Amino acid sequence: MVRWVESTMQSSFQTSTAEVKLIKDFRPQRYDHKTASFYTVDDFKADRFPTIIKSNGETWQIASIYFQDLLITQNKDSETIVNRANHLKNYLRFLEENSLPFDVFPFEQEKRPTYLYFKYLHEQIDSGAYSSSYASESMRNVIKLYKFCIEQKLFGDHVKDRAYRTLLTRITQKSQFGDQHTKEVETTDLAIKVKSRTVTSDEIIDGGRLHPLTVSEQKILDKYLKKAPVELYLMCAFALHTGARLQTVCTIKKHHILDLKRNGKINSNDNTYSIKVGKTIDTKDGAIYSLRIPVPMVESLWNYVHSEEWMQRAELSFYGASDENYVFLSRYGNPFYTSRVEKILRKQDHSLDKKYSLQIGGAVRELLRKLQNEMKVNNEDIRHFSFHDFRATFGLNLLRKLLKQNCPPDQAMLYLKQRMGHKSIETTHIYMQFAGYEELSLSTNQKFENMLYGDIDLNNEEGDEIE
Repeated sequence: MVRWVESTMQSSFQTSTAEVKLIKDFRPQRYDHKTASFYTVDDFKADRFPTIIKSNGETWQIASIYFQDLLITQNKDSETIVNRANHLKNYLRFLEENSLPFDVFPFEQEKRPTYLYFKYLHEQIDSGAYSSSYASESMRNVIKLYKFCIEQKLFGDHVKDRAYRTLLTRITQKSQFGDQHTKEVETTDLAIKVKSRTVTSDEIIDGGRLHPLTVSEQKILDKYLKKAPVELYLMCAFALHTGARLQTVCTIKKHHILDLKRNGKINSNDNTYSIKVGKTIDTKDGAIYSLRIPVPMVESLWNYVHSEEWMQRAELSFYGASDENYVFLSRYGNPFYTSRVEKILRKQDHSLDKKYSLQIGGAVRELLRKLQNEMKVNNEDIRHFSFHDFRATFGLNLLRKLLKQNCPPDQAMLYLKQRMGHKSIETTHIYMQFAGYEELSLSTNQKFENMLYGDIDLNNEEGDEIE
């Protein structure tokens, strides 16, 4: 029996048809025992709510109960729940492929479904089908489902120690000031170790693998942005001059710009306005810090939100032509990134709960893709880049400027940390290392070229031989 299961594990879900179906504008229901009827829970809503359908057409009930708990008890957003559903769909397919029950755990560890799936994921990593990070996330989501079932007593007590074993381990962490401390965390014997990728010389690790644009690449980008739609030009310019992430750029509202112009104080040392982000303006993980925006950038945005084009777009949007509206709107009046403020507002006030599409930056990425396709057609000497790369480009540009002005490296790092909202000085230090490597690389390349071409007249356009 075990041999048959192991041989079947080599399949890639060819026979299971389990799938995720999405329910739009979902509101959970609860059962009222007194009236013997269901009622809608008005306090919770999901723009997209997943349900997993088994190969036989039935709903996977345990998964549905778990998803509702994520929404109601854990207050998870739609994106998170859908992501977990896709991982659990893969697990269900594995169970169906191998005729394994979800809740049966034999005495022999090697026959238990979670351990068989653990082995299967490792095989996928070895074959190159899955990255170790994807496999690790998949296994974690399976464990979370079983942990929920155990806590809610949906299984017998025997499952508690058979689905997985809980372990305690110690990890080393660095504080925002760089000092180290150890912390005890809970893990399991089914945790999949994520292989660390080699950091290449042209990238910076700052919330992802970022590739700063070179000076020549920035000139090419600027040339094309000047011909691009005005909203794309302004969004990219904002990111390149502030280091703000996409969700921050796209959730700035008109009233933020008006407040800066009317009441903001200009920082005389760098000619910027300061604005707190992380509450009414979205940031990664809700981090709160002071974002500095160059005065000319604020002037440009002031002019834009008073333009006829902005007014036309605003009239089509959720907020209308009010100061509460987004600075950046598509020609259909949609935001490029739906803010947390709007999502909360729609959840609290059902009269505002009309059909709408949750935006997470896809339209910006599509505009950038078209821009890069045009560059490719024209054979421009520029690497592929993402919007997030503008953050690293800003950081490196600022650091170069500070060092060129003979600012002491330690002070330059502290200023850069503040401007970019880094939690840890270690992240900021990566920029300093990159700048140092870049300078060394340029110096080395120049010396090498001098060795190769030192006796050659590069201005000899006739191509005559040089004796």
